[in-house]
Amino acid sequence: MPKIEAGSVREHRSQRLAQLIDAAEAILNENGMQGLTAGAVAARAGIARNSIYRYFDSIEDLLELVVTREFPAWVAAVERAIAAETSPEEQATAYVRANLEQAAHGTHGWRATLSRGSLSPSARERVRNLHTSLHEALARIVRELGQPQPELTVAVLQAVVDACVRRIDQGDDLATVSDFAAEVTRRLLDHDRR
Repeated sequence: MPKIEAGSVREHRSQRLAQLIDAAEAILNENGMQGLTAGAVAARAGIARNSIYRYFDSIEDLLELVVTREFPAWVAAVERAIAAETSPEEQATAYVRANLEQAAHGTHGWRATLSRGSLSPSARERVRNLHTSLHEALARIVRELGQPQPELTVAVLQAVVDACVRRIDQGDDLATVSDFAAEVTRRLLDHDRR
């Protein structure tokens, strides 16, 4: 049995997996996809090559873990922002702003590019499902507002978020983009109630 380097087997496994994801990220940043091999990841993490398969089944699975790594923290930040507001209108605005803040402070652009070009179709589907779960928070808010066309309203608001995230990924100022997106959100929600 391998020696564990943590308080429990579960902690050891979690730490080792984080090391492997860190190693994969470093390799991708330095050498791109062509450098991402099981041997390179194992060497970078300081473990035997065959040991990495205790943590994932393939390099494609590891790549998916790299792409989705920040997603739980992103969702939690958006949920906290929504919960901090009392009116549905301000919750919708908080949803928009929180998504933009996460894009600005994380590594969204790099991970999104990786996701579009390097993931398997099944992994891309799982990433889409993660995004869909996040969009459900916005759909709930819009339904609470009693919008006349809730699905269309959610689609338009999400399109605003997506477009503004792309602008942030391209280097636009977070405050400027966020203020613009918040104003568009307020106007859309106010227009839809007329």
